[in-house]
Amino acid sequence: MNILRIAAAFLLLLTMGCAAISEQAKMEEYGRTMDSYETAMRLSDFNAACQYVDPSEMGRKDCLKRYENLKIVSYDVLGVNVAEDKQEVTQTIEVEYYFLDRYVVKKIQYEQSWRYKEALEKWMLQTAPPFFE
Repeated sequence: MNILRIAAAFLLLLTMGCAAISEQAKMEEYGRTMDSYETAMRLSDFNAACQYVDPSEMGRKDCLKRYENLKIVSYDVLGVNVAEDKQEVTQTIEVEYYFLDRYVVKKIQYEQSWRYKEALEKWMLQTAPPFFE
């Protein structure tokens, strides 16, 4: 009887440990994804940035169209909120930008929502890029 209890406790701890490792791995992947995405945005590499947008939210062609004629001056994450299950992250973003034909710097703040896609084992942006005016 005691052996069964010890084995059950061990399996429970092992399961909890695996879940913690899984969550940690997701958050490490989130960090790598954010580094890549933020670098793409700061360099105005919209071809790279659009690959992170979930195709069910916005197609690549439409994503690229949002960034047409645009240059990013600064891209800053003002706040981050991680869901308890570590499956979704919401960020408040501030971007300074200008249109290549106007040279007037503007600023916009908006919310981004990222979700971990288990089937793909990667983070995808669930919100389309904002409209830049």
